[in-house]
Amino acid sequence: MKIIVQQRSETPIYEQLYSQIVTQILNGQAAANECLPSIRVVSKELEISVIPVKTAYDMLEKDGYIYTVPGKGCFVKDLGEDLNRKKRQIVEKRVAELAEFTKSLDLPNDATLALMQKHLDK
Repeated sequence: MKIIVQQRSETPIYEQLYSQIVTQILNGQAAANECLPSIRVVSKELEISVIPVKTAYDMLEKDGYIYTVPGKGCFVKDLGEDLNRKKRQIVEKRVAELAEFTKSLDLPNDATLALMQKHLDK
Protein backbone atom coordinates (compact mmCIF):
# COMPACT_ATOMS: atom_id res chain seq x y z
CA MET A 1 0.00 0.00 0.00
CA LYS A 2 1.46 3.31 -1.08
CA ILE A 3 0.71 6.32 1.07
CA ILE A 4 2.14 9.81 0.70
CA VAL A 5 1.63 12.60 3.20
CA GLN A 6 2.29 16.25 2.63
CA GLN A 7 3.49 17.81 5.85
CA ARG A 8 2.80 21.35 4.64
CA SER A 9 -0.72 20.64 3.40
CA GLU A 10 -3.70 22.37 4.99
CA THR A 11 -5.35 18.95 5.11
CA PRO A 12 -4.57 17.17 8.39
CA ILE A 13 -2.35 14.11 8.09
CA TYR A 14 -5.05 11.74 9.38
CA GLU A 15 -7.42 12.97 6.64
CA GLN A 16 -4.72 12.48 4.01
CA LEU A 17 -4.18 8.92 5.23
CA TYR A 18 -7.91 8.21 5.42
CA SER A 19 -8.69 9.47 1.91
CA GLN A 20 -5.75 7.68 0.29
CA ILE A 21 -6.63 4.36 1.93
CA VAL A 22 -10.33 4.74 1.05
CA THR A 23 -9.38 5.48 -2.56
CA GLN A 24 -7.17 2.39 -2.71
CA ILE A 25 -9.93 0.23 -1.24
CA LEU A 26 -12.62 1.56 -3.60
CA ASN A 27 -10.52 1.26 -6.74
CA GLY A 28 -9.37 -2.27 -5.89
CA GLN A 29 -5.72 -1.55 -5.12
CA ALA A 30 -6.34 -2.85 -1.60
CA ALA A 31 -8.15 -6.19 -1.80
CA ALA A 32 -10.76 -7.54 0.59
CA ASN A 33 -9.21 -9.13 3.68
CA GLU A 34 -5.78 -7.69 2.84
CA CYS A 35 -3.80 -6.81 5.95
CA LEU A 36 -2.98 -3.13 6.29
CA PRO A 37 0.48 -2.15 7.52
CA SER A 38 0.52 -1.73 11.29
CA ILE A 39 0.08 1.70 12.80
CA ARG A 40 3.68 1.67 14.00
CA VAL A 41 5.02 0.66 10.58
CA VAL A 42 3.10 3.43 8.80
CA SER A 43 4.21 5.91 11.44
CA LYS A 44 7.85 4.90 11.06
CA GLU A 45 7.83 4.81 7.23
CA LEU A 46 6.15 8.21 6.92
CA GLU A 47 8.12 9.66 9.83
CA ILE A 48 4.98 10.86 11.60
CA SER A 49 3.42 10.32 15.00
CA VAL A 50 1.31 7.22 15.60
CA ILE A 51 -1.62 9.45 16.61
CA PRO A 52 -2.77 10.51 13.09
CA VAL A 53 -2.33 6.95 11.82
CA LYS A 54 -4.42 5.59 14.70
CA THR A 55 -7.03 8.29 14.08
CA ALA A 56 -7.23 7.42 10.37
CA TYR A 57 -7.51 3.67 11.11
CA ASP A 58 -10.23 4.33 13.70
CA MET A 59 -12.16 6.42 11.16
CA LEU A 60 -11.75 3.71 8.51
CA GLU A 61 -13.13 1.11 10.90
CA LYS A 62 -16.00 3.34 12.02
CA ASP A 63 -16.95 4.01 8.39
CA GLY A 64 -16.89 0.30 7.51
CA TYR A 65 -13.80 0.14 5.30
CA ILE A 66 -11.62 -2.00 7.56
CA TYR A 67 -11.95 -4.36 10.50
CA THR A 68 -9.57 -5.21 13.31
CA VAL A 69 -8.60 -8.68 14.49
CA PRO A 70 -7.06 -8.37 17.97
CA GLY A 71 -3.44 -9.49 17.93
CA LYS A 72 -3.42 -9.80 14.12
CA GLY A 73 -3.98 -6.29 12.76
CA CYS A 74 -6.33 -4.30 10.56
CA PHE A 75 -7.79 -5.76 7.38
CA VAL A 76 -9.70 -4.40 4.39
CA LYS A 77 -13.37 -5.21 4.75
CA ASP A 78 -15.08 -7.09 1.92
CA LEU A 79 -17.54 -4.42 0.81
CA GLY A 80 -19.40 -6.68 -1.63
CA GLU A 81 -22.60 -4.93 -2.65
CA ASP A 82 -21.75 -1.91 -0.48
CA LEU A 83 -18.85 -1.03 -2.79
CA ASN A 84 -20.95 0.85 -5.35
CA ARG A 85 -23.05 2.47 -2.61
CA LYS A 86 -19.92 3.79 -0.88
CA LYS A 87 -18.51 5.09 -4.18
CA ARG A 88 -21.78 6.86 -4.88
CA GLN A 89 -21.85 8.41 -1.39
CA ILE A 90 -18.38 9.86 -1.86
CA VAL A 91 -19.20 11.27 -5.30
CA GLU A 92 -22.48 12.66 -3.98
CA LYS A 93 -20.65 14.45 -1.17
CA ARG A 94 -18.12 15.96 -3.57
CA VAL A 95 -20.84 17.05 -6.01
CA ALA A 96 -22.74 18.72 -3.16
CA GLU A 97 -19.55 20.56 -2.14
CA LEU A 98 -19.00 21.64 -5.75
CA ALA A 99 -22.61 22.80 -6.03
CA GLU A 100 -22.28 24.93 -2.89
CA PHE A 101 -19.00 26.37 -4.14
CA THR A 102 -20.38 27.29 -7.57
CA LYS A 103 -23.44 28.87 -5.93
CA SER A 104 -21.18 30.99 -3.74
CA LEU A 105 -19.43 32.20 -6.92
CA ASP A 106 -22.76 32.89 -8.61
CA LEU A 107 -21.80 30.57 -11.47
CA PRO A 108 -24.85 29.52 -13.53
CA ASN A 109 -25.86 25.85 -13.37
CA ASP A 110 -25.40 25.34 -17.10
CA ALA A 111 -21.80 26.59 -16.87
CA THR A 112 -21.11 24.21 -13.99
CA LEU A 113 -22.65 21.30 -15.87
CA ALA A 114 -20.64 22.15 -18.99
CA LEU A 115 -17.43 22.14 -16.93
CA MET A 116 -18.36 18.80 -15.37
CA GLN A 117 -19.10 17.32 -18.78
CA LYS A 118 -15.79 18.59 -20.14
CA HIS A 119 -13.91 16.79 -17.35
CA LEU A 120 -15.98 13.63 -17.65
CA ASP A 121 -15.19 13.45 -21.38
CA LYS A 122 -11.42 13.53 -20.78
